[in-house]
Amino acid sequence: MRVMSERRILITGVGRGLGLELATRFVERGHTVHGTTRSGEAPIDLAGCVRLDLRDESSIVDALATLGSTVDGIDLLVNCAGADARMFGAGDDARGPFDFDAETFNAVLDANVTGPMVVTREALPLLRRGRRPMIVNVSSQLGSMQVAARKGRDTAYCVSKAALNMLGVKSAAALEPDGIGVVMMHPGWVATDMGGPAADLSVDEAGAAIVATIESLTFADTGRFIRWDGHDHPW
Repeated sequence: MRVMSERRILITGVGRGLGLELATRFVERGHTVHGTTRSGEAPIDLAGCVRLDLRDESSIVDALATLGSTVDGIDLLVNCAGADARMFGAGDDARGPFDFDAETFNAVLDANVTGPMVVTREALPLLRRGRRPMIVNVSSQLGSMQVAARKGRDTAYCVSKAALNMLGVKSAAALEPDGIGVVMMHPGWVATDMGGPAADLSVDEAGAAIVATIESLTFADTGRFIRWDGHDHPW
């Protein structure tokens, strides 16, 4: 199925999971999709894929410079790549507020907050040349103060997603004069490697809903925290 208006899209973390699903669906719908992975290679055929490590500022700068040499602008940036503390050696259960050493805790913040901030910063020249430019930060229900008060084992992950939401709110305000929208999205509890097999949504179900919601967004939505289905999520 092709769409009436082709968009130039950059998605971080297209190597697997939700990032790969979104990239696949946007390609199928006729968009021009660029992606990032830590290796610089993607498992599907994209317009381009660059090497990017969210915890390495220089690799982000280099990746966006490379992309900028091949495209005139970006219409949609999806900050999808992320990590939880298990990816940096934390045990499955030892993830309470005082179970972390500083290095592991900061690694999660680097991957989920600082990295997307730098990606967005470096993508701004391309977004400013985009058509109806939009940034979607893939957050989590666990970034909600209301939700995290009663669920979420990984404190570092919860804190990072709450911080990503604040980054999105501040970015939406800062970029409003440029006409660049910023939306925070809870993708649902998805059966990815991070979400696990007990999750509510399959990757296919989540991907279909997220793509439909993203394609419906306008600048009037800037600053919102929404669910995969477009409904508002509590802060």
